[in-house]
Amino acid sequence: MSDNSQGVFDQWSKEQLDVAVNELINSNVFEKARIEARVVWGIKDQVILAQVRETSVGQGFRWLITGNSVPTDHIESSLAELPRDAARHFSLKWQLGAENVRNLPHDARKAMRHLDLGEMSKQLIRQAEALQELVSDESLW
Repeated sequence: MSDNSQGVFDQWSKEQLDVAVNELINSNVFEKARIEARVVWGIKDQVILAQVRETSVGQGFRWLITGNSVPTDHIESSLAELPRDAARHFSLKWQLGAENVRNLPHDARKAMRHLDLGEMSKQLIRQAEALQELVSDESLW
């Protein structure tokens, strides 16, 4: 990557990471606002994977995924050793999530009738499949 390309990626990934970390703080995933986050893998304008942790907690961290082509999501670090493993885990998690949306009981569907559950499920599947394609591409890792 050229210096200019790297600079553009760094700026884009920092913006994505800042928004995602604030989302985690606002969702009470972290109790404290002193957060350390670092991008460990990414593709500009698509996706980044980061490690995020509370600075006061010590060594434990969460994997965070965010970007223009994926939902913001996070998992415990114990679920994946490497960034590629984390991406694979997110892909599987979203596929299972889509299946759960499709199989919601009638009462739950009725309570969420204001949402397009079919489209929500399809979108999760598209995102999971796109991420799985990235995971399968050896040249990206």
